[in-house]
Amino acid sequence: YRAAYLYPDKVAVAAGKRRYTYRELAERSWRLANALRSAGLAKGDRVAALLFNSPAMLEAHFGVPAAGGILVAVNNRLSGPEIGYILQHSGAKYLLLDTGLEAVAEASGLAGVTVIRCDDTGVPGDPYEEFLAGASPARPASWLEHEEETISINYTSGTTGRPKGVQYTYRGAYLNALSEVIVAGMGTDSAYLWTLPMFHCNGWCFPWAVTAVAARHVTMRAVDPELIWELIDGEGVTHYNGAPTVQLMVVNHPRAHRLERPVTAMVAAAPPSPTLLARMSELNFRVVHVYG
Repeated sequence: YRAAYLYPDKVAVAAGKRRYTYRELAERSWRLANALRSAGLAKGDRVAALLFNSPAMLEAHFGVPAAGGILVAVNNRLSGPEIGYILQHSGAKYLLLDTGLEAVAEASGLAGVTVIRCDDTGVPGDPYEEFLAGASPARPASWLEHEEETISINYTSGTTGRPKGVQYTYRGAYLNALSEVIVAGMGTDSAYLWTLPMFHCNGWCFPWAVTAVAARHVTMRAVDPELIWELIDGEGVTHYNGAPTVQLMVVNHPRAHRLERPVTAMVAAAPPSPTLLARMSELNFRVVHVYG
């Protein structure tokens, strides 16, 4: 809300040729919230999102909490039975589903779940766009009663057993988002590239962090080093996050070149090697080692 109020005409989202301002991002998020309420969502209902990094996934991080629901961002790399277990265990009543993931979703079993399909086109005829179009763009009245209420549930990958759900609170997400702003050094002139999946710990809370400073979200549906370099150069990307495997794909790509201005790259998960860190420094990446 703050970003839309202070920077209504600033570009909030760059998704290919699509551009949404902060006013439009807010209105689309409020439409999603109002549409979910009209579909019967009650306070605390779980809304699962099986989506790629996209405007819809970003909007879910604002629209679902605004509706009074709890967001369950599902790992889109899991198998049908694993996804089915998460939907059942979380008690999801709604599912935002990218049509590119329809086959694995149907293999999971969707009984009792209201599915809102998304073609990720942004044009009329897209089921998700039709869902938004039928709702009000006005900010819905908040049902939040306490900052320690649950904003989202994230599931582990299930490597040592069944996936386990971890609840994030509004307060925890807020504090972590502001921490990311400080650690990454983001400001209103920043452009954040979505290489990190938004399903992973709510994208480390960067959907909220980037928006907190009214920076620009640059989305990409999957990690593609060719496209990463294209976006770094063409969109003026200043920040992105990724595991060492992603960083290796970037620095070893034929398009890799020394950057005229530094780009902050947060590295986490597995331990980065000294060789990788040296190569990133050569290319003028400002490396922030987070964990691993």
